[in-house]
Amino acid sequence: MIIEAKFFSTDIADKLRSGAYELPECATVSDLMEKAMTEAGLDLPEEKRNNFVFVLNNSPAYSNTGLVDGGKLRVLYKIAGG
Repeated sequence: MIIEAKFFSTDIADKLRSGAYELPECATVSDLMEKAMTEAGLDLPEEKRNNFVFVLNNSPAYSNTGLVDGGKLRVLYKIAGG
């Protein structure tokens, strides 16, 4: 299946490629993130990974959310403060 990913975090957007990713049918958001990081030669620490916010087809998603063919995944970074 093909998923369109867009990375909005300034911390990672210049390292991870936004665009189409080919993944197996049973892939999750976590699988896509692993593929994107491996492709970029990037290994983010767990504390950074825990601060991502995912939106899949305009709905909230989580690392274990299953992806669908043709889906659009947006990856944002939580902003602290108020």
